[in-house]
Amino acid sequence: MSQPSKTVAFFGATGGCAVTTLEHSLRAGYRCSVLVRSSEKLKGLLPTTVPTTNLRIVQGDGLNPDDVRATLVDPSTNAVVDTIIYGLGMRPTTNNPLTFKFPTPTLCEDTTRLIMDTIADLKPTRPPFALFISTTGIKNTNDVPLLFQPFYHWALKTPHLDKGIMEDLVIEAAIKGVLRNYMIVRPSLLTDGEATYGNIRVGHEESTKDSVKGELTLAEGGCGWTIVDGPAIGYTISRKDVGAFVFEEGVRNGGEKFKGQKVRLTY
Repeated sequence: MSQPSKTVAFFGATGGCAVTTLEHSLRAGYRCSVLVRSSEKLKGLLPTTVPTTNLRIVQGDGLNPDDVRATLVDPSTNAVVDTIIYGLGMRPTTNNPLTFKFPTPTLCEDTTRLIMDTIADLKPTRPPFALFISTTGIKNTNDVPLLFQPFYHWALKTPHLDKGIMEDLVIEAAIKGVLRNYMIVRPSLLTDGEATYGNIRVGHEESTKDSVKGELTLAEGGCGWTIVDGPAIGYTISRKDVGAFVFEEGVRNGGEKFKGQKVRLTY
């Protein structure tokens, strides 16, 4: 059952998967704060039918302590938000994988460290739950098809190293009690395809087939995911489908099915 009083802070919601999660969260009535460089860009990404009464935009930078703090603290209660959704990632300067360069090679590490330090400084009575969107193919994991491995381990080496450190910081924060708990989502290679339903396979090291499944309909913001034995391995998945999964299991369900797991998503 939806909890409209829940507060959710978004980092990286002007592209990729998190903007879809934000859209579903606003439709469900959650109070959302979003840190963005451009408020106009965010408004342009959200469909005109999405209600924005519960949307609070913090225009700023994820490396600015004051901006991060403003995003994490609900001004109506002066309390730290209940949930954090993190979808930041780096983009290459060119579309040619042979010449990929990344101008901010430690973006995820630096912003995640600042978020965790800010929460630790705020000392909330109830620490937030956090869902971080990562990627497959990092930390010597065998969760990428053989055909993709050269591309992942060579062209994407820089962002994968950054995401790996990000994951370590999230886990460390949970161990220290800075986070109530966490969930890491590792999608396959992301595409700009439309939302589907019933095509997503989900899995992690301890998952067993048919143990859990998605509950929401497509109209409710769900993606109809099903679970597999162990980490799900595949080629691609759309950002919109990842965003729907993050909404259902990260925002709506608070990570109950996947606390402390690195969950792979793919078709």
